[in-house]
Amino acid sequence: MPTPPPDDETALLDTNAAFYRAFASRDVTAMEELWAKKAPVVCIHPGWPPLMGREAVLEGWRRILSNPSQPALQMMGPRVTLWGDVALVICFEKVEDQYLIASNLFVREGKAWRLSHHQAGPVATPPTGANDDEDQDLDDDLDDEDDDDDDLDPPSGTIH
Repeated sequence: MPTPPPDDETALLDTNAAFYRAFASRDVTAMEELWAKKAPVVCIHPGWPPLMGREAVLEGWRRILSNPSQPALQMMGPRVTLWGDVALVICFEKVEDQYLIASNLFVREGKAWRLSHHQAGPVATPPTGANDDEDQDLDDDLDDEDDDDDDLDPPSGTIH
């Protein structure tokens, strides 16, 4: 597998990290800015049906980010694969004592890398190579209030 150019790899890792910072800080504006504006977008949260189209995806994130009981999240072990103006970042998410594996598909729009697809699902443990030195503890202070809004809320027991 070819190694991405250093500038692209750095930009992709930075954009991937910005996604998790927006998630952890519940920054709706930052989250909206990260998603593609021209390319199709899809998001599949654990336990949710697929959200297809920019508006559906962003509404899903608005619901998640406004949920005060959303637990803290750690992103770890990002790995980049690049194909021209499309790139895939595979990483792990640790939420409380559970691990998820996430795939984040980015497309280049102008000079910026933007999310086109995010999907996360459970794994038993992170595989060898998920380095603790790369962990990014993104939020330690979310409170535990419940949000009882409608069908865009994740089913009971899901993480995001």
